[in-house]
Amino acid sequence: MELSENSTTSIVDLHKYNTEELSDYYDRWSESYDNDLEKFGYVAPRVAAELLSKQEIDRAMPVLDAGCGTGLTGLQLQRCGFDRITGVDISPASLEKARQKGCYRDLKQQNLNEPLDFAADQFAAAQCVGTLTHVENIAELMREFCRVVRPQGVVLFTQRTDLHDDRFKSVIDDVSAAGLWTRMLRTGPGAYLPGHEDFSDEKKVIYEIYRVN
Repeated sequence: MELSENSTTSIVDLHKYNTEELSDYYDRWSESYDNDLEKFGYVAPRVAAELLSKQEIDRAMPVLDAGCGTGLTGLQLQRCGFDRITGVDISPASLEKARQKGCYRDLKQQNLNEPLDFAADQFAAAQCVGTLTHVENIAELMREFCRVVRPQGVVLFTQRTDLHDDRFKSVIDDVSAAGLWTRMLRTGPGAYLPGHEDFSDEKKVIYEIYRVN
């Protein structure tokens, strides 16, 4: 998300934020985050969870929610039958809000620009919803997802249409060319923040699903 914590209309360029600034930004926004996104009609957590639930995933295995924020994504995963959810996020305050929702087995602070603090083949699936905007080395993160998700597991992520450009697609395709995963789904553009005047029809979201080899 690129929304000011004090405004329902302004957009800030979070690409310019360092790790500490980004964490502080979401810490300050965490109090109103859920209410703000409800006003904007944010549907990505629900859509992502429903897409993930249609894949062949052992519900008894853990699922990683990368960039879980305040837990909106975890709640939707839980509603779709996933109950061994691990959430990671850069913002401690957001993680506390996620903890209060009671849908996670484990929560920890994690900078997604660094190697994931998990053993190989630990998860049946990993999802990353509304978060790739803040990741500098997307290729490395995707390789990390392939490492921590067991073979035949699933990786699901979203990317905004304005950032889903040739460079982004090339990075994702390179992971496929390396034989790490196989693409199962790439949707067309869908609603992202339909109730926000600066997003609405301007910026939409694409969902992608890959099966780890």
